[in-house]
Amino acid sequence: MTRSPRRRNTSTDRTPAAPESTIKLSYAEKVRALLRESLMDAAAEALARNSWSATRMVDIAAAVGVSRQTVYNEFGNKDELGRALLLRESGKFLNQVEAALDLHPGDPVSGLVASIEVFLRLTQQEPLLRAIIGGADPNHSDLSPLLSDQGAAVLPFITGRLSDRFLSQWPDADRAGVEVYSASVVRLAISHVVFPVAEPAVTAADIGRVFAPYLNELTAGAEGEPQSRPAAKFQ
Repeated sequence: MTRSPRRRNTSTDRTPAAPESTIKLSYAEKVRALLRESLMDAAAEALARNSWSATRMVDIAAAVGVSRQTVYNEFGNKDELGRALLLRESGKFLNQVEAALDLHPGDPVSGLVASIEVFLRLTQQEPLLRAIIGGADPNHSDLSPLLSDQGAAVLPFITGRLSDRFLSQWPDADRAGVEVYSASVVRLAISHVVFPVAEPAVTAADIGRVFAPYLNELTAGAEGEPQSRPAAKFQ
C-alpha cells in the first residue's frame, strides 16, 4: 500500500524565514562596505609606491577588479577617496594608540607615556601617517590640499577621542580640564612628529614628566589624593 507524503505542519516551524528584502539589504550593505575597504586598501598600497598625483583611479579599480566608474560611484571623485582614506588611517592609528593607553588602567601618567611612544613610533615608521598627522612627509607633499581640509577634521577627531577615553576611566574629572589636557598633549605630540628631537621612548618620558602633576590633579579623589598609582619614575 502506497503511503501518501506527510504534510509539513508549518505552525510548528521553529524559525520563520526572514523577509527577503531584509536579507538583500543586509547583504548589499556588507558588500558595499567590503568594496569601500578594498578600494581604500588599494589606494593606500598605491600611495606606498607613488605620490598622490601619480595615483590613478583606473589603477585602483584594476587592483580591486572593478571598473573605474564603480570607484567614482562609491567616492564621487579622487579627492573624496583620498579624504576617506586619510580618515580611516587616522582611526586605525588611534586604535593602536588607545590600546597602549588601555594597558595602564588607573595610571594616567604611565598610560600617557605608553600612548605617546606608540604615537611617535608609528608616525616615524609610516610615511602616510606622518603626512596625515604632521604634514611632514616630502614624498606626499601633493596631499597638502587634502590635508589642509583633513587637518581641520583630524585634530578635533584625535583630541575628542582622547578626551572621551580619559573621561570613561575618570568620569568625575573636570571635562573642561580634560579637554585642555587633550588638546595640549596632542599638539605637543604633533610638534615632535614634525621636528623630532629624540627617540620616541625618550620624548614620551619627557612629556609624561611634564604632564604628571596636571594629570594627578585631574584624577584627584575627594580627599585630593590621586586615584592613579604614583607617577612613574623616569630615567
